[in-house]
Amino acid sequence: MQKTENGLIVIACDFTGIEWDEHIPMIEGHRGSVICLEALKMAIDGMADASEAFDCTLCLRHTETGSKAWRHPDPPATANPHAIVCEDCIRQADRAFSKDPDTDYVRRIPPTDRWR
Repeated sequence: MQKTENGLIVIACDFTGIEWDEHIPMIEGHRGSVICLEALKMAIDGMADASEAFDCTLCLRHTETGSKAWRHPDPPATANPHAIVCEDCIRQADRAFSKDPDTDYVRRIPPTDRWR
């Protein structure tokens, strides 16, 4: 997410509220949405069937009930309390972080025919 502090734009993870400092690995989605690597790890571990339809914070796609997703169970006050990420965005971020030469991250979700 983007917020303004003292006239400056600050980029922070929608899910954890952690502010980007040019060293913390983050991936940007649509409309300034952001997920950090720590939130991605929590999303991979906590991904579950959604109990209601939702619009993914990162890709903005409308997703139906029962689709896999993750929402922070206890979002920090600095995070977006409505942030939710769909399985496709979780898989895409997992793959992208693993390809980043500046990030020491090993892919945690096995590739499928769709997500090589």
